[in-house]
Amino acid sequence: MTKIHMIAMQHHPVSLMYQRAVLPSWQKKYNDDITVIEAVTPKDLAYKHKLDFGKKATRPEKEFTDTEIAVWYSHFERWCWCVKYRKPLVVIEHDSMLVNDLPDFTNDGYKFLSFVYRDWEKKPHIDLAPGSGYYITPHAAERLVADAVSRTIRQNSDGHLATVFNLNKQRRMKDFYYIEQINFDGLNTIDHRNPRSQRKFVGPNYEDFDIPGLHRKA
Repeated sequence: MTKIHMIAMQHHPVSLMYQRAVLPSWQKKYNDDITVIEAVTPKDLAYKHKLDFGKKATRPEKEFTDTEIAVWYSHFERWCWCVKYRKPLVVIEHDSMLVNDLPDFTNDGYKFLSFVYRDWEKKPHIDLAPGSGYYITPHAAERLVADAVSRTIRQNSDGHLATVFNLNKQRRMKDFYYIEQINFDGLNTIDHRNPRSQRKFVGPNYEDFDIPGLHRKA
């Protein structure tokens, strides 16, 4: 069976809440194949120098937050693992709930596997969620790594996945209903500093956790 790596934080209450909710869905069938991988957090960035981050392509006035950069490295290091060990890999995040058995990957070089119900937008709809769950072969991982290290990064890691792996083509296939990116009460562990977002970031840069704020008593 293909290895499954879940990117998560073992000492962040919101991440642990999501893990407790989704891990049973994976363990029923894939318990021997899934490994929880400790996410890169902002405190680790002093030791990460492989990637060059510029201004965001869609919002040039905005720089990447430390948490967005940490998420980038969390995924980037999974791609490097795939290349190093020459093994195909399914990458998921801590809020990735398995709702259908994974498909047969025999003829796939890569595949998006996750969807999200965008209920916080003006027109709620189901859409593909690139970073929440995807399958890659070593060859596909090499493409992701090569593109990341060869230029200045100007989009988030899920945007990078979408660009390298032709998101629109994957959408048209409508074959990504295996994993649901769930959300509890809008709680989020990533600070995107996006005024359009309705999700509530909890804890500056993963490092602190505002319990009164979480319970709306602040």
